[in-house]
Order: sequence, then structure tokens, then C-alpha cells
Amino acid sequence: MTNVTPHPGVLRIRPYMVLEDAGGGTHIEINLASNESAYGASPAAIAAGIEAMRGIERYSEHAEKTLADAIAKHSDLNPDGVVCGFGSDDLLARTARIFLSPGDELIHSANGYQKIPNYAYANGAEAVSAPDRAFTADIDSILSCITDRTRAVMIANPDNPTGSYVSGKEIRRLHASLPDNVVLVLDSAYLEYVEAEDYENPAGLVEETDNVIMTRTFSKIYGLAGLRLGWAYAPPAIADLLRRVGITFPVSGPAYCSGLAALQDTAHTARVYAETVRVRRWFGEALTENGIIVHPSQANFVLATFPDPGRSARMAYDYLLENGIAARRFPMPNFSDCVRFTIGFDHEMARTAEVMREFFR
Repeated sequence: MTNVTPHPGVLRIRPYMVLEDAGGGTHIEINLASNESAYGASPAAIAAGIEAMRGIERYSEHAEKTLADAIAKHSDLNPDGVVCGFGSDDLLARTARIFLSPGDELIHSANGYQKIPNYAYANGAEAVSAPDRAFTADIDSILSCITDRTRAVMIANPDNPTGSYVSGKEIRRLHASLPDNVVLVLDSAYLEYVEAEDYENPAGLVEETDNVIMTRTFSKIYGLAGLRLGWAYAPPAIADLLRRVGITFPVSGPAYCSGLAALQDTAHTARVYAETVRVRRWFGEALTENGIIVHPSQANFVLATFPDPGRSARMAYDYLLENGIAARRFPMPNFSDCVRFTIGFDHEMARTAEVMREFFR
């Protein structure tokens, strides 16, 4: 019998996304479950990653700094504020380790990115859930949760699994109303898919303040999910802290080389954006023809609510699996009537729309 025990917060961490697969041994032909890019990585990024495998016996000593400089040049940012890691999840976890202690509070939007509470629990802090409005983060609600124990506000914008977003004006209002000792963390994993004109890239706010952090990823529009590569942009003083708590050699050689090549292939990312937005529009319209409520999305997926108990989300999810299509359901009660569909190729989404029409017949 061991006396070795974790601190209590770790035991509060629960799965935030994956429901137990109800499909058994079903063969999946179309995978719309994990918000990966159906269009894959740039051929140049793939080739660069493969070539980098020739040197994997070596540590990637300069990869983080060189890639950070390339990102800064590509996006016109201050290189001292760019920090790379193994996915944006890594940078979000580092942020929590830096700013949260037992008894502190992290505020998040109730139906937003469901992993955010885990960052608090892992550090013995409390996760405070601010009620949202129609699956969209509510700034007044977040501000009403502020106490003298609040140390961070963390939201995804655009959000996941809802696809909703908060305008730049509202984000700035949120920041202006926060105490100076509270850090605002904006997870911008889906930024490249946004077409809303009132959305604002958080980089400007980062540069104008000393308590805003933006996280980004190569997993979505760049199609490098399997390489686990992300980055953060922060005031230089915070960026220094993020580097201090990172692991040694936080970016692998293949990830570094693929990331560099992906940045340079702007034609590929432009095509992925255009195709994703186009398919997102018509697929959402196709679902609504069946009486499904499709929530407006600024990401590479759509969240659908099934309002009829006789044709429930769980029934639709199972029917999709029976037809070789994997979508995503979530364990949280507020999403019990929902299914999330990642945007795939035209033929994949056309097949999915057809299966949904059959389901409602």
C-alpha cells in the first residue's frame, strides 16, 4: 500500500472531449471528429519533415529560437515575444503553471474550450465558470466573476466546440476592465479560419499591454496536428517566463523543419482557408434543411443541435457511425443535444449531409 499521493487538484481532472466510442468495431471511412485539416499539410512541409528524420539522432538545439524568429518575420511580430512549444496546449499549460497557485482562480466561459478548467486543477487552483450567451462567451458575465483571488481569464476565440467568437471591441473591453494583476489568455487556434470583419487578431493587444498572451497552433490550417507544434505571443517579460518553464528542446527537428516550410507555403494555407469557408457554409445550410440548429462558426467545424428527442443527437451520432462516419459528441450536459462536425472534403461532407437526410426520413 503506497503513501504516495497527488495533490487534490490532479484528481479533479476529467476527460474534456472524448466520449467512449459507441461504434465498437465500425469501420470509419469519413473522420469528422477532431478538427484536423482534411486538406493536410503543405507538400513542402511534408518533404521537409521527412528529410529532417535523417538527423533525429541529434537534439534540436536551435529549433525553438529559429522557428520563433521565422514566425515573427512571417507575422510582423516582435521575436522576443514569440515562444514555441509542442502544441498550443503546452503553452497554455505553461501559462497556468506560471500564474496559478493553490487558492487562485481562473475564469473561463461555461461552454467554451472544455480543457481550460484542467489547467487550473493541475495547479491546485479553482476554475470559475462564467455563464455564456447562446454558446458565446459573455464579457459582462466574465467580469462579474472577478474576485481578489482571480489571477487569469482564459478563453478560446474562436471557441471550441461552439465555433463562436467575440469581437475585437469586446475583447478590448474585457481587458480594460480587468485588474492589473490578472492575465488575459486568448487561445487563437482557429484564427486563420475567421471571416468575421469585427474579429481582431490579438497580436496588437499583446503589444499594447503587459498582461495579454495569445496562443496559436500549427495543428489546424497548417495540417501539422501529428507533429504537435504551437506557439505563444506575449510581452517579452512573460515570454521569458514561458521559456523558463518549458522542457529542454521543446520543438523536435521534424516539427521545426515542417513548421518553417508550412509558413512559407502561403498558397496552400490560402487554399485551405477558401475551401474550408466555402464548404462550411453549404454544409451548414444542408443540415438546417433537416430542422437541425447549426450554430454560426468561425472555425473549421460546425456545432449542430438536434432539438427533436425523437431524432436525438445520440441517435444521429450512432447512425453516422453505422454509416462509417465519425463525428464528435461531448460528455458535458449542455452539449447532450449536440454533434460537432469537422469540415472535410466536398465529397465527405456531401455524403454526411446525405446520411443526415436519410436519418430524418
